[in-house]
Amino acid sequence: MASEIYNGKLLRLKFNNKKFLHATSCKLDFNTKLEEIATKDTNGTISIPSNYTWTGSTESLLANKATGDTTHVTFDEILALQLAGTPIDIDFTTDVTGDFIYSGKVLIEGASITATVGESAKVSISFKGNGDLERDTVV
Repeated sequence: MASEIYNGKLLRLKFNNKKFLHATSCKLDFNTKLEEIATKDTNGTISIPSNYTWTGSTESLLANKATGDTTHVTFDEILALQLAGTPIDIDFTTDVTGDFIYSGKVLIEGASITATVGESAKVSISFKGNGDLERDTVV
């Protein structure tokens, strides 16, 4: 199979199986804690990988959902979950069969609204993974 570059327009975050309304960007970050060990028998330090953490963020235009829209989640709905301290299921995927899907639970760390004269209002959400992040394939 030839290599294929993923289309950024298709790759998006879903919160509780709903797409973030009018998202403009999204990202996942992965970090591994490295334990550094130095002994009297070594001249440098040795790094040993330990647990990992994962975080992410997304940005969107601030908008209301159309009446009857059951496929999207709004900033206000995510903010309500943050204020309640509710863990949220997330998926990071294109939803295209055969493509990857990262899934896990998150807690919302930050939410903000930016309103600049002459521009559409923007919102951003940042979150921290709560437990393992699973990788699978869209079927």
